[in-house]
Amino acid sequence: MDFSNRLKHLRQKYKLTQGELAAVIGLKSTAISNYESKRNEPSFDKLISLSDYFNVSSDYMLGVTDNTLRIGSEDLDNDTADFFILYKRLNKVNTNEIKNYARYLLYKQEKLAESLKDLRT
Repeated sequence: MDFSNRLKHLRQKYKLTQGELAAVIGLKSTAISNYESKRNEPSFDKLISLSDYFNVSSDYMLGVTDNTLRIGSEDLDNDTADFFILYKRLNKVNTNEIKNYARYLLYKQEKLAESLKDLRT
């Protein structure tokens, strides 16, 4: 899906008219129409504003990826992104093993927190 289609999809998902979205981003009312019809493309600043407004990555807006998460932001830090890249390379058996190990680590973490809480009381 390209930028014009992503923009239209997101605008409709948020139930906005082209004029309403333009006003929010600080554009003339015809700008969104021009973006959606491929007559114009946004500047980098406007692309970032649109991405921020819809809380998606610029790569998603541009159609580079179908992943909406923004790496390096509050949505997805670099360590987590690196983990996801590794995780996606694993086969089904190993992804299940990772999930089970994560559940075990959470269990240990909760038990430790309970033990520390008991010591304080």
